[in-house]
Amino acid sequence: MSTPRVAPSAPAAAPSAGGRASLAVGFLTLLVVGTDLFVVSPLLPAISSRFGVTPGEAGNTVTLFSIVYVLGAPWFGSLADRIGRRRVLVIGLVGFGVANLLTGLAPWFWLLLVARVLAGLAAAAVSPSVYALVGGSAPAGKRGAWMSTAVAGFLISLTTGAPSGTALAAVLGWQAVFVVLAALSGVLAVVNAFAWPTPATGAAAATPPPIALSVRLRAVTVTGLWGFAVYAFYTYLGTGLSTDAHLSTGLVALALIVYGVGAVIGSLGGGRLADRYGAGRVATTSLALVAVMLLVVDLLLPASTPLLLASLLVFAVCAYPCLPSYQARLVATFPANSGSLLAWNSSSMYLGTSLGSAVGGLLLAPLGFRSIPVVAAAVAVLGALFCAYWAISRKSTRDAAHQG
Repeated sequence: MSTPRVAPSAPAAAPSAGGRASLAVGFLTLLVVGTDLFVVSPLLPAISSRFGVTPGEAGNTVTLFSIVYVLGAPWFGSLADRIGRRRVLVIGLVGFGVANLLTGLAPWFWLLLVARVLAGLAAAAVSPSVYALVGGSAPAGKRGAWMSTAVAGFLISLTTGAPSGTALAAVLGWQAVFVVLAALSGVLAVVNAFAWPTPATGAAAATPPPIALSVRLRAVTVTGLWGFAVYAFYTYLGTGLSTDAHLSTGLVALALIVYGVGAVIGSLGGGRLADRYGAGRVATTSLALVAVMLLVVDLLLPASTPLLLASLLVFAVCAYPCLPSYQARLVATFPANSGSLLAWNSSSMYLGTSLGSAVGGLLLAPLGFRSIPVVAAAVAVLGALFCAYWAISRKSTRDAAHQG
């Protein structure tokens, strides 16, 4: 039995100007990747009209992207740990740019589907590499804050990037959105090639010892449960606000904006709380509060609009500290394999959100929207218990990480 080598949690006591620049580049990179993911949904009517397919068939562009991301991220994460995270990131961004250019120029629907498959594979190389580079470059005591800033780039793409892309599509056509994303990806590929510190001599050459599959699965289960609980609720939130709270279209839009603001606040604040109180403690508390606030929102659906909006804000603020704090925890626990573990974590999140959305859809028709928060709360409780258990058993997990 070998004992895993644990790297220092951070290289320095305070961030340099170059370090802050790297963090900004990581933030912008995830903003572009997130925009590509979230902007497709509002463009589906235009895409279906352009190619003469049904909206459901056009939706396969999103489904294929997600499937190849889930399957590809673990492989790219392991590759990044072996050949270098910066190298995989740059190659991924070049591929992402090509895939988006092909998306914008595709003359046939089958070629559009191929382009979205390539985009999903490229995103699977980019996102985990950024998270691993950010976590590995963070100064002492700031890993949670840095991870939360990176996650905020992805979340802000939902509230600003996607709407901006939709507005651009209204003026220049939906194809222009992907051409712009392709250009931004090319620029970011060049910038990322120089933004991140070069590994110390010999550090990049060492191949980290493998982590047992059972340990990987236990380590990333929490994120999957979080994704299920949060996105089973969020996917159908607009529907519930219309049918159960009887809000107008304008108020539903306002509620979603309030939710998005809360998500960004929660993400940024969660990382700083993780640095102060411990990443595991913050992730566990966040999941427990998710369960509580889901039930609160469910009870307040018939209540006054201001009270309902306030509860949605509090829910998002409580929910979104979990992801960056848990990612920081994975980097601290498995520093040599952080690229691989964060890639598995990303796949777990995508899988959890997909399953949550699917189960929410199955519950919606027979039981109504208000059944969804109850089921999601139960899953959040399970996630909190699993997270707490993993905190207690972390030492034994690390001791067993490289067995088998």
